[in-house]
Amino acid sequence: MIKDTDKARAADLRKLKRMLKLIPDERKPVGEKLIDEILFITATLAELKNTVTEKGVVDNFKQGKQQFMRESPALKSYNTTIQRYSLIYKQFTDLLPKPEPADKAQNELLEYLKKM
Repeated sequence: MIKDTDKARAADLRKLKRMLKLIPDERKPVGEKLIDEILFITATLAELKNTVTEKGVVDNFKQGKQQFMRESPALKSYNTTIQRYSLIYKQFTDLLPKPEPADKAQNELLEYLKKM
C-alpha cells in the first residue's frame, strides 16, 4: 500500500511540475509553495480517507455518563481538508496564464460578458 501511495505522490508531483513550467517566472515561487501544500494535503486526505473507510462515518462518543453517536472526527477533518485542498489547487491553477480565445466570436462573447 505504501508503494502505491509513493507512486501516486510521484505522479502528482510530475503533473504539478509540468503545470509549474507554464506559470510565469515571477509567479513560480508562489507556485512551488502551493505545490508543497497540495502534496501535503493530498497525503493527509489519503490518511483521513483510510481512517473513515476503516472506522466508519460515525463514532460512538462516551464521556462520563454521556454517550452518543457523532460525526467521525476523521470525517470532519476530511471535509474541512478537502475544502482547503480545492482552494489551494484553484490558487495554483489561477497562476497559469489565461488561454487566449480561439476566434473572433469568442472574443466578442467575452467582451459582452464582461460588460454584464
